[in-house]
Amino acid sequence: MLSGGREATVGDGLPPYSLVVVVLAAIIGIGVPLVAIAWYFRQKVSLTGHPHRVQALWIGLAWGTIAMLLAGALNGPATMLPGGAIWPGLVEEFLKLLLPVVLLLASRTYRSPRLGAWLVLVAAAWLGFLEGVSYIITSLDPILDGGPAPSDAPFVMMMDIVVRIIAEVSHPVITVGAAVIIWLAAKHLPTGRAIGFGVIAYLGAAAIHGLNDAVLDGPVRDWSVPASIVLEAVYVVAVFAFWFRPQVLRLQRDRIDAR
Repeated sequence: MLSGGREATVGDGLPPYSLVVVVLAAIIGIGVPLVAIAWYFRQKVSLTGHPHRVQALWIGLAWGTIAMLLAGALNGPATMLPGGAIWPGLVEEFLKLLLPVVLLLASRTYRSPRLGAWLVLVAAAWLGFLEGVSYIITSLDPILDGGPAPSDAPFVMMMDIVVRIIAEVSHPVITVGAAVIIWLAAKHLPTGRAIGFGVIAYLGAAAIHGLNDAVLDGPVRDWSVPASIVLEAVYVVAVFAFWFRPQVLRLQRDRIDAR
């Protein structure tokens, strides 16, 4: 259907080229801000002299894919537990950090805070990209299966895209902030204190994530979609300014990097 011409129709006459536009808008709209976050990180944090930065890129892409699939399988049962929408934040932040922290513990190469943060950024950004595009495609499924398109389908679809663009940018912004705390604590503090800081960093990231899932994307969105979009944007800017950016600047100042 998506490859059909303008004369082809889906459901109540919605042309498939409109669906193509929506999917492409999702891919571009979600991907570009995530690339911008990665560019900002690389501008602030030099990886020169780290021969494993490309390896970390590929590991991050692979782990981001696996983490997204695991999150998709675990989030449903998790939301049935007491607390509901709070749990996906705990699950997703745990998964994004899991393999990088294992490598931190098991490999001298990934004890480097800069390389570790880069690995986490790639994994989190790729998970966010895949999750955002999958949300958009899932919203199109009924129409692609031949079901009737709602009369306001273009508006609904574009609102979904706007929400996903804003929400998915938060994935690397939240998790990298925690990663920098974890890696710098592991480098500079005794083991016991480093573990404590790591747990606090993880719980902090999960709480920030949960604010979006349990509040902005829940009751606020049910009350008013435009209001939720505005608050989502404020939320992402605040997380960038007061969580991600300060930690990236800490990492930038940490000149003596373990390799």
